[in-house]
Amino acid sequence: MDQPLKVLIIEDDFWIAGIHKEIVEKIQPFYVMHTAKSAEEALQYLCGCEPLPDLVLLDIYIPDMKGLALFFRLRTHYPALDIIIVSAANDKKTIVETKRAGAFDYIIKPVDQSRLNQALYSYVAYQELIDRTESFDQQDVDRLFRAMPNEGQPAQMTGQLPKGIDPLTLQEILGFLATHTEEPIGATAISQSVGASRSTVRRYMEYLVSIRQAEAIQHYGGVGRPLRQYIYRGQNEQNAINKE
Repeated sequence: MDQPLKVLIIEDDFWIAGIHKEIVEKIQPFYVMHTAKSAEEALQYLCGCEPLPDLVLLDIYIPDMKGLALFFRLRTHYPALDIIIVSAANDKKTIVETKRAGAFDYIIKPVDQSRLNQALYSYVAYQELIDRTESFDQQDVDRLFRAMPNEGQPAQMTGQLPKGIDPLTLQEILGFLATHTEEPIGATAISQSVGASRSTVRRYMEYLVSIRQAEAIQHYGGVGRPLRQYIYRGQNEQNAINKE
Protein backbone atom coordinates (compact mmCIF):
# COMPACT_ATOMS: atom_id res chain seq x y z
CA MET A 1 0.00 0.00 0.00
CA ASP A 2 1.53 3.30 -1.13
CA GLN A 3 -0.67 5.72 0.80
CA PRO A 4 -0.41 6.07 4.59
CA LEU A 5 -3.36 5.07 6.75
CA LYS A 6 -4.32 8.00 8.95
CA VAL A 7 -5.43 7.33 12.52
CA LEU A 8 -7.25 9.42 15.13
CA ILE A 9 -7.00 8.18 18.72
CA ILE A 10 -9.77 9.23 21.10
CA GLU A 11 -8.66 8.34 24.62
CA ASP A 12 -8.90 10.44 27.78
CA ASP A 13 -5.97 8.72 29.53
CA PHE A 14 -2.86 10.33 28.04
CA TRP A 15 -0.63 7.43 29.15
CA ILE A 16 -2.80 4.80 27.43
CA ALA A 17 -3.13 7.05 24.39
CA GLY A 18 0.65 7.21 24.16
CA ILE A 19 0.95 3.43 24.32
CA HIS A 20 -1.65 3.01 21.58
CA LYS A 21 0.11 5.59 19.43
CA GLU A 22 3.41 3.75 19.81
CA ILE A 23 1.82 0.42 18.85
CA VAL A 24 0.02 1.90 15.84
CA GLU A 25 3.04 3.67 14.42
CA LYS A 26 5.20 0.54 14.55
CA ILE A 27 3.04 -0.91 11.78
CA GLN A 28 3.36 0.41 8.26
CA PRO A 29 1.64 2.31 6.72
CA PHE A 30 -0.13 3.78 9.78
CA TYR A 31 0.51 7.15 11.30
CA VAL A 32 -1.39 8.94 14.05
CA MET A 33 -2.75 12.31 12.94
CA HIS A 34 -4.01 13.40 16.33
CA THR A 35 -4.87 12.22 19.83
CA ALA A 36 -8.03 13.66 21.38
CA LYS A 37 -8.73 13.52 25.12
CA SER A 38 -12.43 14.36 24.91
CA ALA A 39 -15.43 14.13 22.61
CA GLU A 40 -15.40 17.91 22.17
CA GLU A 41 -11.75 17.92 21.12
CA ALA A 42 -12.30 15.02 18.72
CA LEU A 43 -15.32 16.60 17.03
CA GLN A 44 -13.60 19.97 16.73
CA TYR A 45 -10.60 18.31 15.16
CA LEU A 46 -12.72 16.39 12.65
CA CYS A 47 -14.71 19.50 11.76
CA GLY A 48 -11.58 21.22 10.45
CA CYS A 49 -9.69 18.14 9.28
CA GLU A 50 -8.82 17.66 5.61
CA PRO A 51 -8.35 14.89 4.70
CA LEU A 52 -10.23 12.94 7.31
CA PRO A 53 -8.63 10.01 9.14
CA ASP A 54 -9.12 6.53 7.76
CA LEU A 55 -9.42 4.91 11.16
CA VAL A 56 -10.46 5.92 14.68
CA LEU A 57 -9.38 4.10 17.83
CA LEU A 58 -12.22 5.01 20.17
CA ASP A 59 -12.55 4.63 23.90
CA ILE A 60 -16.23 4.55 24.83
CA TYR A 61 -15.73 5.92 28.35
CA ILE A 62 -15.13 9.56 27.43
CA PRO A 63 -15.99 11.94 30.30
CA ASP A 64 -17.88 14.60 28.32
CA MET A 65 -20.19 12.27 26.36
CA LYS A 66 -22.01 9.32 27.89
CA GLY A 67 -22.41 5.79 26.62
CA LEU A 68 -22.28 5.29 22.88
CA ALA A 69 -23.21 8.88 22.04
CA LEU A 70 -19.84 9.73 20.51
CA PHE A 71 -19.68 6.47 18.59
CA PHE A 72 -23.08 7.11 17.01
CA ARG A 73 -22.20 10.76 16.36
CA LEU A 74 -19.17 9.60 14.38
CA ARG A 75 -21.16 6.97 12.50
CA THR A 76 -23.83 9.54 11.58
CA HIS A 77 -21.69 12.53 10.63
CA TYR A 78 -18.58 10.73 9.38
CA PRO A 79 -19.83 7.44 7.90
CA ALA A 80 -16.61 6.92 5.92
CA LEU A 81 -14.57 6.63 9.12
CA ASP A 82 -13.76 3.12 10.24
CA ILE A 83 -13.82 2.63 14.00
CA ILE A 84 -12.05 0.17 16.24
CA ILE A 85 -13.46 0.30 19.76
CA VAL A 86 -10.81 0.05 22.48
CA SER A 87 -12.68 0.08 25.77
CA ALA A 88 -13.16 -1.55 29.15
CA ALA A 89 -16.89 -1.83 28.38
CA ASN A 90 -17.64 -5.53 28.09
CA ASP A 91 -21.42 -5.67 28.47
CA LYS A 92 -23.48 -7.45 25.85
CA LYS A 93 -25.59 -4.42 24.87
CA THR A 94 -22.58 -2.22 24.10
CA ILE A 95 -20.73 -4.84 22.09
CA VAL A 96 -23.78 -5.94 20.09
CA GLU A 97 -24.86 -2.37 19.31
CA THR A 98 -21.43 -1.30 18.08
CA LYS A 99 -21.17 -4.39 15.88
CA ARG A 100 -24.61 -3.76 14.39
CA ALA A 101 -23.67 -0.13 13.77
CA GLY A 102 -20.56 -1.08 11.83
CA ALA A 103 -17.57 -1.05 14.21
CA PHE A 104 -14.62 -2.62 12.42
CA ASP A 105 -13.40 -4.38 15.56
CA TYR A 106 -13.79 -4.33 19.33
CA ILE A 107 -10.92 -4.74 21.78
CA ILE A 108 -11.52 -4.97 25.52
CA LYS A 109 -9.13 -3.24 27.91
CA PRO A 110 -6.62 -3.93 29.24
CA VAL A 111 -5.35 -4.23 25.69
CA ASP A 112 -3.24 -7.18 24.64
CA GLN A 113 -0.70 -5.77 22.18
CA SER A 114 -0.80 -8.80 19.89
CA ARG A 115 -4.60 -8.51 19.68
CA LEU A 116 -4.38 -4.84 18.73
CA ASN A 117 -1.70 -5.72 16.19
CA GLN A 118 -4.03 -8.30 14.66
CA ALA A 119 -6.80 -5.72 14.35
CA LEU A 120 -4.43 -3.29 12.65
CA TYR A 121 -3.06 -5.91 10.24
CA SER A 122 -6.65 -6.84 9.41
CA TYR A 123 -7.42 -3.24 8.64
CA VAL A 124 -4.41 -2.97 6.31
CA ALA A 125 -5.56 -6.08 4.45
CA TYR A 126 -9.10 -4.69 4.26
CA GLN A 127 -7.86 -1.44 2.74
CA GLU A 128 -5.62 -3.29 0.28
CA LEU A 129 -8.57 -5.38 -0.85
CA ILE A 130 -10.95 -2.50 -1.43
CA ASP A 131 -8.21 -0.42 -3.08
CA ARG A 132 -7.36 -3.06 -5.68
CA THR A 133 -10.82 -4.51 -6.31
CA GLU A 134 -13.48 -2.92 -8.51
CA SER A 135 -15.70 -5.97 -8.85
CA PHE A 136 -15.91 -8.44 -5.97
CA ASP A 137 -16.21 -12.19 -6.26
CA GLN A 138 -17.56 -14.28 -3.41
CA GLN A 139 -14.11 -14.93 -1.99
CA ASP A 140 -13.46 -11.19 -1.77
CA VAL A 141 -16.83 -10.66 -0.09
CA ASP A 142 -16.11 -13.47 2.35
CA ARG A 143 -12.83 -11.82 3.29
CA LEU A 144 -14.56 -8.50 3.88
CA PHE A 145 -17.21 -10.05 6.07
CA ARG A 146 -14.84 -12.46 7.85
CA ALA A 147 -16.82 -15.41 6.60
CA MET A 148 -14.07 -17.25 4.73
CA PRO A 149 -13.54 -20.76 6.03
CA ASN A 150 -9.95 -21.40 7.03
CA GLU A 151 -9.33 -24.23 4.56
CA GLY A 152 -5.74 -25.15 3.97
CA GLN A 153 -4.29 -23.27 6.91
CA PRO A 154 -1.52 -24.86 8.97
CA ALA A 155 -2.87 -27.01 11.79
CA GLN A 156 -1.07 -25.01 14.47
CA MET A 157 -2.90 -21.86 13.35
CA THR A 158 -6.44 -23.26 13.52
CA GLY A 159 -8.82 -20.76 15.07
CA GLN A 160 -6.15 -18.08 15.40
CA LEU A 161 -5.92 -16.37 12.01
CA PRO A 162 -7.01 -12.73 12.05
CA LYS A 163 -8.66 -11.09 9.11
CA GLY A 164 -6.04 -10.17 6.52
CA ILE A 165 -3.92 -13.28 7.04
CA ASP A 166 -4.85 -15.67 4.23
CA PRO A 167 -4.26 -19.33 5.17
CA LEU A 168 -2.85 -20.31 1.78
CA THR A 169 -0.41 -17.41 1.66
CA LEU A 170 0.61 -18.10 5.25
CA GLN A 171 1.16 -21.76 4.47
CA GLU A 172 3.38 -20.85 1.51
CA ILE A 173 5.49 -18.49 3.63
CA LEU A 174 5.74 -21.07 6.42
CA GLY A 175 6.89 -23.68 3.89
CA PHE A 176 9.71 -21.38 2.82
CA LEU A 177 10.63 -20.50 6.40
CA ALA A 178 10.81 -24.15 7.39
CA THR A 179 14.05 -24.39 5.41
CA HIS A 180 15.47 -21.26 7.07
CA THR A 181 14.91 -22.00 10.77
CA GLU A 182 17.28 -19.99 13.01
CA GLU A 183 18.61 -18.06 10.02
CA PRO A 184 17.89 -14.29 9.94
CA ILE A 185 16.14 -13.34 6.73
CA GLY A 186 14.59 -10.14 5.39
CA ALA A 187 11.15 -9.57 3.87
CA THR A 188 12.71 -8.90 0.45
CA ALA A 189 14.31 -12.34 0.26
CA ILE A 190 11.07 -14.02 1.34
CA SER A 191 9.01 -12.03 -1.17
CA GLN A 192 11.32 -13.01 -4.03
CA SER A 193 10.91 -16.66 -3.15
CA VAL A 194 7.16 -16.83 -2.60
CA GLY A 195 6.08 -14.23 -5.15
CA ALA A 196 4.30 -11.88 -2.72
CA SER A 197 5.05 -8.19 -2.30
CA ARG A 198 7.50 -7.13 0.38
CA SER A 199 4.78 -5.25 2.30
CA THR A 200 2.57 -8.36 2.26
CA VAL A 201 5.43 -10.56 3.50
CA ARG A 202 6.24 -8.04 6.22
CA ARG A 203 2.64 -8.15 7.43
CA TYR A 204 2.69 -11.95 7.64
CA MET A 205 6.05 -11.97 9.41
CA GLU A 206 4.87 -9.41 11.95
CA TYR A 207 1.85 -11.62 12.55
CA LEU A 208 4.18 -14.54 13.24
CA VAL A 209 6.13 -12.30 15.60
CA SER A 210 2.90 -11.39 17.42
CA ILE A 211 2.14 -15.07 18.09
CA ARG A 212 5.79 -15.78 19.03
CA GLN A 213 6.58 -18.03 16.10
CA ALA A 214 9.17 -15.59 14.79
CA GLU A 215 11.51 -12.98 16.22
CA ALA A 216 12.23 -9.59 14.65
CA ILE A 217 15.74 -8.19 14.83
CA GLN A 218 17.32 -4.98 13.58
CA HIS A 219 20.42 -5.47 11.43
CA TYR A 220 22.79 -2.49 11.33
CA GLY A 221 24.95 -3.39 8.37
CA GLY A 222 25.81 -0.08 6.76
CA VAL A 223 24.80 3.49 6.08
CA GLY A 224 21.10 4.28 6.17
CA ARG A 225 18.11 2.79 7.95
CA PRO A 226 18.63 -0.52 9.77
CA LEU A 227 17.31 -3.62 8.04
CA ARG A 228 14.52 -5.47 9.83
CA GLN A 229 15.09 -9.21 9.65
CA TYR A 230 13.28 -12.20 11.04
CA ILE A 231 14.25 -15.47 12.67
CA TYR A 232 11.62 -18.19 12.33
CA ARG A 233 11.14 -20.18 15.54
CA GLY A 234 8.22 -22.32 14.50
CA GLN A 235 5.80 -24.29 16.60
CA ASN A 236 8.58 -25.71 18.76
CA GLU A 237 9.35 -22.22 20.05
CA GLN A 238 5.68 -21.65 20.85
CA ASN A 239 5.46 -24.96 22.71
CA ALA A 240 8.56 -24.10 24.71
CA ILE A 241 7.03 -20.77 25.72
CA ASN A 242 3.78 -22.42 26.75
CA LYS A 243 5.68 -24.86 29.01
CA GLU A 244 7.49 -22.10 30.90
